[in-house]
Amino acid sequence: MRKSLCVVALTVLALTACKPESPSGNITSTDGVSASTAPAKEWTMPNMVGRGLQEAQDAMQKLTGDPVFLTSSHDATGAKRQQMVDHNWKVCSQTPAAGTTITMKSVVDFGAVKTAESCP
Repeated sequence: MRKSLCVVALTVLALTACKPESPSGNITSTDGVSASTAPAKEWTMPNMVGRGLQEAQDAMQKLTGDPVFLTSSHDATGAKRQQMVDHNWKVCSQTPAAGTTITMKSVVDFGAVKTAESCP
């Protein structure tokens, strides 16, 4: 009994010692959006202009680490069309601007047009 308890303790110690830690706590993905391993309270708004609307929304969720981080969007042409299928739209403008500090309470809005259209 005592021998098996020692084996379990050594195994736990070895596994704990081998756990890799990120020195900064940040991971940068291939799309240029940083995701934090620790919950952050604020982030730097990336430039989403030119990206697909769905891609921009997904990137914001990845950035904040919140799979339900909500963004809003509007028709950048002023025609008040609804963005029903987000992957058919592209981002022309954004609020807040790239480089601005945002928090979970920030309102992020994308001005978008259909992917085949030019931004106004």
